[in-house]
Amino acid sequence: MAASKPALTVILTPDAESELWEIWRRNLDRYSYDHAESYESFLKIGINRLATAYEEGDEVERFPELKSITLKRSRRGDGYIVIYEADEEDRSVIVFHIFHTKMDVQGRLESERL
Repeated sequence: MAASKPALTVILTPDAESELWEIWRRNLDRYSYDHAESYESFLKIGINRLATAYEEGDEVERFPELKSITLKRSRRGDGYIVIYEADEEDRSVIVFHIFHTKMDVQGRLESERL
């Protein structure tokens, strides 16, 4: 039997925390409190799953140290792209950003890294 990967601690940066808050606020404004709470819970479950599924993400173009996963409630429609870095040595997954799928993720990352 193959050894399982160690569970890592998932840490959200201040940027990621702020983006999660803004997602909640937009859902509250557009829909309802219950919808905002439910959607935030959906995102947090997906993000926390990175503790053990950190290798499942896709490499981010031009940023080989970063990975991304897309969280969507349904096959159609929009979702969110979670940008993160896993460090088994430090036993952590650092979530840097939570971008809407319609955003220019590459452009945002490049402008931030300059």
